[in-house]
Amino acid sequence: MKHQTLGQIAKYAKAELHPAIEESRIVRAVSIDTRTLNEGDVYVPIIGERLDGHRFIDTAFDKGAIASFHDASHIPSHDDSRTYLAVDDTTEAFTRLAANYRASLDLHMIGITGSNGKTTTKDIIHSVMQQKFRTIKTTGNLNNAIGVPRTLLQINEDSEAAVVEMGMSGLGEISHLTRLVRPHIAIITNVGEAHLEQLGTRENIAKAKLEILEGLDADGIFLYNYDNEILRNAVAQRSIPQRVISFGTDPGADVTLVLERTTPVSTSFSVDGASFTVDLLGAYQMYNAAVAVIVGRLYGLDDTTIQKGLHITDQTKWRTELEHFEGFDILVDVYKSNPSSLEEALHTAGLLHGYHKKIAILGDMLELGPDEWELHRDVGRKIDPNVFDDVLFYGKLSKAMMEGAMENFDPSHLFHFDAKPDLVDKAKYLISHNSLVLVKGSRAMRLEEVVESLSVVTA
Repeated sequence: MKHQTLGQIAKYAKAELHPAIEESRIVRAVSIDTRTLNEGDVYVPIIGERLDGHRFIDTAFDKGAIASFHDASHIPSHDDSRTYLAVDDTTEAFTRLAANYRASLDLHMIGITGSNGKTTTKDIIHSVMQQKFRTIKTTGNLNNAIGVPRTLLQINEDSEAAVVEMGMSGLGEISHLTRLVRPHIAIITNVGEAHLEQLGTRENIAKAKLEILEGLDADGIFLYNYDNEILRNAVAQRSIPQRVISFGTDPGADVTLVLERTTPVSTSFSVDGASFTVDLLGAYQMYNAAVAVIVGRLYGLDDTTIQKGLHITDQTKWRTELEHFEGFDILVDVYKSNPSSLEEALHTAGLLHGYHKKIAILGDMLELGPDEWELHRDVGRKIDPNVFDDVLFYGKLSKAMMEGAMENFDPSHLFHFDAKPDLVDKAKYLISHNSLVLVKGSRAMRLEEVVESLSVVTA
């Protein structure tokens, strides 16, 4: 963060500083995790579902923290001479601190949400914006009520732009986050099936995503995927005073996209007739990268400079990565899964040529609501036996996916497992030289453990 004094931190958080004579001390950073806390930081003990951060206040001071927050239920003893910032609730104070700190900043702010693709889009935009501006981005997927404030407080005096990802599981959450971020450009990548369990319908998901507009600057710009029918209809029903730019392959979009070519290492596409290539696998990467092209142009970057930014060097892990092992490859996409993202992964695997054999390992898609069994069964019907030789399913819900696949597959090529070791043993038996293995499932299924186990296979 920018150099702040303890007095300024207390003011932003509406905290009472003890002793007040410490208010001129310079704060290096604000930390909620003693594992990454450094000397000169201020510690904020967050009370989570499993741990109360107040337990680690002593550790924070031992590591060199100059002060710590505490809430009303954790008042220090009278003989504690260390420096504290007293608040009613540390989580609320942390959010308030981030919001007021953000309000003090003058920089280009880009906010992103969407059912699929928001993290990759964030990574690409960050890479493009770095060609002209000193830019920070959300680390990993820290996109919730704690992660977004953490990102905002990492903005320092050198930062000229920030790309902030916003996630949600229900109504009102994006509204809260966007008011913290206060973006100048707001982006919705798409609306899919993620969070159907909480929100019930795709229309409600679109409503929740469109809350991003509530924090958009009055002179800001809203970008959205015109090819996404649910989102397109939801936008059409709203009166949006800011500038709106739609993008897509549909002729009705403001910015026209055309997919030109996909390879195992890149995707080529055009934006209003100008060709670009992004160093990412999958036809759907066209949409993620096209947003970065549009943002780059809005900030005055020429197409040659934007193309340099499309060579991604720091993509967030576990999202459509083709990993090479001895004698076979694994297409890893294990951060999240829902019907639309799974269909994209299946399509991407089909585009990869030159393999002797293709195997899919598919885990449960979670948080799909009351229709989860039929949604699994339906996507199972879309697995192409002309692409995949064998399909291995993992998890309770994937049984329905297997039932759908049985409508097109010889059952002897479909396998279901309740235990990962059994799945891995079967996969090792099936993998032969020059195989491609697609591994896809929701984050909670932890299928990266399968990837790790398979990585030692000698095909």
